[in-house]
Amino acid sequence: MDVRAADDLGMVRTGMTYDKEYGTSASFYEKPRRLQFMEGPNEPAVADHLEMNPRYLDFQFQPLDLTFRRADGKIIHKYPDVLIEFDDNTVRAGEIKSNQAWFEAAGVRRPLDRIDLALATVGLDPLLRIRGDELRQPDSVREAHEAAMDARLSRFDPDSDVHAVRTAVDNAGGSATYGTVVAALGGKRSHAADKLYAMMLRRIVAFDLFSLPTANTMISLPRPARAYALRDTLSRLRRKVA
Repeated sequence: MDVRAADDLGMVRTGMTYDKEYGTSASFYEKPRRLQFMEGPNEPAVADHLEMNPRYLDFQFQPLDLTFRRADGKIIHKYPDVLIEFDDNTVRAGEIKSNQAWFEAAGVRRPLDRIDLALATVGLDPLLRIRGDELRQPDSVREAHEAAMDARLSRFDPDSDVHAVRTAVDNAGGSATYGTVVAALGGKRSHAADKLYAMMLRRIVAFDLFSLPTANTMISLPRPARAYALRDTLSRLRRKVA
C-alpha cells in the first residue's frame, strides 16, 4: 500500500466522480486558502463548519491518494474526503457520509479498516467517521452556518474592535454573553453581529454554531494556535514519493 499527497498539496482531483446522483461543487475557503472541490450536500455542510469553528485551524478536501494492491493483483485507489488540523495541531483524515447507518452498512467496515491501516503507516490516526446529517438537516444548525458564512468576511478594526471584545470577555471572567460583547462593540447591532462572525473565522472569539446566537449565548476567547501541521504532513507525503 502507498499513501501520497498531490504534488501541489491540494486536491487529488482524480478522486472526484461525476456519475453520481448528486452534484459536485467548488467553493473558496479562507482556512485552506484555496478552492475546495466537494461532492453531494454533506461535504459543503461539513466544510462550512470547519471554516467557522475555531477548533479547526486548516482543512483540505481529498488531499490524499491511498493505493492498494488486491489479492488478485488489481490496483485500487481510495481518497479520504478530508484532512483536518485541530487547534492542538493534531491532523486527522475523515470520511463524510450522510448518517451513521452508512458507516454500519454491510461491506463498509473492511475498506474503512484498510484505510485505517494505510494511515497508520504514515503516522496518522484512524479515519474520523463524520456525519453530514448533524450539520445539514437540523434547521437551527443550517441557519446558524448560513449566517456565519455570509458574514465571515465582514470588516472590523483589528485594534479597537478586537480590544473591545477581549476586554469585555476578560472583564466577565473569560466568558461573556453575546449581548454584552455586542454592546461593547457599539454601533448598529447587525454590524456588530457581522464583525463577531468575522472574528470567529480568525479565531478571535468562539461561540456556539449550532443555533443562531441570542443575547445569552456565551462568547469566549480561543487559545492561541497557528496552523502548520497539515501542510507539513502533506509536504512529507509528497516528498515520500518524489
